[in-house]
Amino acid sequence: VVTSRGIVNLVIGKAGGTMQKQMPGKDCSHAKPIIQAKLVALSGNLYLVLCTFHGIQIHNASDQRLLLFHPLPPDPTKPDEEVFAQGVCGIGHDTLAIGASSGKILLFRKDSGSFTCFSSLQGHSNPICDIEYSNKQLFTSDDNGCILVWSHSGESFDLVSTFEGAGSPCSTLAVFNNYVIGGYGSGHLRIHDYTDGSLVAEITAHARWINAISVNSNGLLASVSEDTIVNIWDLNKISLLHSLCIPNVQLCGVQFLQGSDDFAVTGYDMKDILIFRKNDKK
Repeated sequence: VVTSRGIVNLVIGKAGGTMQKQMPGKDCSHAKPIIQAKLVALSGNLYLVLCTFHGIQIHNASDQRLLLFHPLPPDPTKPDEEVFAQGVCGIGHDTLAIGASSGKILLFRKDSGSFTCFSSLQGHSNPICDIEYSNKQLFTSDDNGCILVWSHSGESFDLVSTFEGAGSPCSTLAVFNNYVIGGYGSGHLRIHDYTDGSLVAEITAHARWINAISVNSNGLLASVSEDTIVNIWDLNKISLLHSLCIPNVQLCGVQFLQGSDDFAVTGYDMKDILIFRKNDKK
């Protein structure tokens, strides 16, 4: 999934090539662009979630039907600040967790072909940046760099750990084994062991804002930044494996391709998606 202003581009890999679909976001434009788009699988079905300044949109990815538009109410204590949604993940077979600028995590349940907001979690005092879920643990980060860990059982989410921030946003999260990894606006990567609350490593990974990280099942972590650099890390050894530069591109997205060490990269105002293989050939 790649967003450009108010347009979402779905690029679907198929044998012998790719297929592309394009769809506009509801009420989105150059002035009010889409903040985040994410494909989430629930019960074997794919749903496209769009986070915008107007609210949350949930679409059926196969036929692009809009299943839910959930507006975000303005904050009466901050009338001049825009509200927005950011941070999306799937939980189990029927639940979506989506972050809001209020600091709340909104929980949506799939119900009779649509979605209903049935609950919310409040633990952050700053806008949500990213959300991940693994091993019955929900991980959330915010604009002040704080990471919260919630234990999930049934419909209950209990706050069990807090990793305090230092003022720089934790813009992106990834989880590998018992590690939760945060990428920060300061250019740092921080690796925490969420089982014992320890800081395993803090790395000055980039010269500018880290926009995205991705981890695969082999323990490889990819990080991209506005500094034009893609770094590949080995989480098993906490070491840098490879760096490459994509000149004159402020990188904003990276994702390992399913079941492999290949990864895709894109940047601001970039029309292409670059695919890299382990042998470093594009």
